[in-house]
Amino acid sequence: MLLKIPWVDRTKCTREFDCRAARHCKKEAFQIQPESEEEPGRQKDFPLIDLEQCKQCGDCEKACPEGAVKMI
Repeated sequence: MLLKIPWVDRTKCTREFDCRAARHCKKEAFQIQPESEEEPGRQKDFPLIDLEQCKQCGDCEKACPEGAVKMI
């Protein structure tokens, strides 16, 4: 069985500080970055994904409204 891992498409990710993909991750594999001082409500950088924590369930992909998270 081939397992897929989540990947964040930086051309689609809006760096929302209240990231829906991260909120739906049951294993808390998404690491939200600190809030940007220049852009309130956005992260300074793109979220990181801890692949050790990730269980390849795909909930993050389904939850992302921008379609920025893909299981590859």
